[in-house]
Amino acid sequence: METSAHDFIETWDHYLILGSYVFFGIAVLIFLYHEIKLLTISDNKERYDYVNLHEVKFFWYAILSGMIGVALFATAELTPLLPVDDTVKLYISIFLLACSFVIVYTLLSSLIRILYPRMLESRLRSIRNKPRKSSAGNTMRKLSNEEGSVHLETNELQQHQSEIHSVEYDVWVDEKTGEKKIEKYMPYQHAEKCGECGYYTMKIASEEIEKQPTQTEDGLLLEHYRCSYCKHREAKEVVIAALASNVKNL
Repeated sequence: METSAHDFIETWDHYLILGSYVFFGIAVLIFLYHEIKLLTISDNKERYDYVNLHEVKFFWYAILSGMIGVALFATAELTPLLPVDDTVKLYISIFLLACSFVIVYTLLSSLIRILYPRMLESRLRSIRNKPRKSSAGNTMRKLSNEEGSVHLETNELQQHQSEIHSVEYDVWVDEKTGEKKIEKYMPYQHAEKCGECGYYTMKIASEEIEKQPTQTEDGLLLEHYRCSYCKHREAKEVVIAALASNVKNL
């Protein structure tokens, strides 16, 4: 009976090791898929949009797989060291597995909350400011806000100055050929920190105007946020400048 229990525990530990390798492999594959997908996107604006909209998801899946792998591996290594009878070692091993995952999750998730948002914003800035190439192969120059506003259409200027989903435009110019490239960015698509789970996965889901602005009075916009991780929801009020002020800004 003891031999049978001992053999079972050895088999159990063996499967824990195999399982850890599988989850480590899944984490690597997720990471490689994301990076290879980025390499296939040649346009910097499209690359920016892809990273902004999808990197958080792929990063979290890879980290979660890695966490499970670490918990499985740690349990497999610690189980044989437990000074208990083999007949109860399986139950203790399962408990140890759960504890290992909770500990690893707590330590790594706290680290990710602090470091990853900065890494993501740094990567986005790098992609957004990377010099563009014109169709002639020349390096284009990114214009300042004052220079770029001259090249924007009236509706683009209004979107840029709007209180509702304000839009940012980057204008790149090939000074040798005069070729111009205008890129549109949505600042509101950037994730904010969720007050519930602490992750930077809170984005605007919808908006509604509670009070229309007039020529003399400010309006009021209600922004509805939703966390893609913990599904937490909250609303924030934003003041819309009076119409007279908007006209002056134009």
